[in-house]
Amino acid sequence: MKPIDRRVADELPPPVSEALAPEAAALLALGKRRLPLLRQAAADEAVLLLVKTGTRTDTGSWFGKRRLYMAFTGTAMLVFATGPRPLCRRIPLAELRETKYNAGGGELVFAPAEVPERKVAVPPVEAARALAQIGKG
Repeated sequence: MKPIDRRVADELPPPVSEALAPEAAALLALGKRRLPLLRQAAADEAVLLLVKTGTRTDTGSWFGKRRLYMAFTGTAMLVFATGPRPLCRRIPLAELRETKYNAGGGELVFAPAEVPERKVAVPPVEAARALAQIGKG
């Protein structure tokens, strides 16, 4: 009997508890516009996880929508994107407990919190990491 090919694990990974170092490659890759936006939103909290999504959102640019990023601290999810009207929202993790992953569409569906984009495209591994941070594990 041939084993079943699964792309999504049965269990979520453990939540990340160690902060990203200030000189971490993932943070430095954000660049000179996104990094200050993230640091402002995180305030004094350490960033535990950073997720680059496949979703783009309107930030007032004539040249199109801008990439949406998610970052997680110990208490909140930060959603941010650069542009003429930068987007930066802080959503407490407690408000995201009903969030699900739609494997068919490859997106996280946020519920019931008020988020800028209700559905965010992310790969399955990143979605599992995000759900673990939210507390679905």
